[in-house]
Amino acid sequence: MKRQLIGTRTAPWRGPVVGLLLAFVLLLAGCASAGAGGSRGMTWDLGVATPRDAMDKSVQVLRNYQYDIERQDGPPNIYITTRWRQRIPFEDEQEAGIEMAQTRFVVEARPRTRNPEGQDMYTVRIRAENMVQMTRDGGDWESEGPVTTEFRAYASTIADDIRSSLATGIRSVGP
Repeated sequence: MKRQLIGTRTAPWRGPVVGLLLAFVLLLAGCASAGAGGSRGMTWDLGVATPRDAMDKSVQVLRNYQYDIERQDGPPNIYITTRWRQRIPFEDEQEAGIEMAQTRFVVEARPRTRNPEGQDMYTVRIRAENMVQMTRDGGDWESEGPVTTEFRAYASTIADDIRSSLATGIRSVGP
């Protein structure tokens, strides 16, 4: 014998519509984190770290790649910005008509949790921003230049180096 509760029946179309809306929201979130359109670069989640590791190790890796630190704030919220660094355009950027390029990185870390010994743990993210000067327009810098495969690989290498450096941090957890 099958029982039916009064008022619990839903419209048959509701499940597919909710699924489509959820898929659309996830697609938009993926585009935003990957830097779709290239206007503000690409972003990576680097994991968790202590505030000191988030600042010191990020700065150390960025300096290893010859990026000068322009701004360094925090905690409670950590914000590190490098100066724009001119570089020779990658081969695929040159093929796309890019004459000159410059890149900068922005590291942001926000408190996430507190470990049992009372120390804050931070969620760390990095954003690579790329400005280009196209051959065709004779001089204006564009913040919406193409994000090419070679630039993506270059920026990913730096993000991965910071992620690895943060993963080797010494953390006290538990009694």
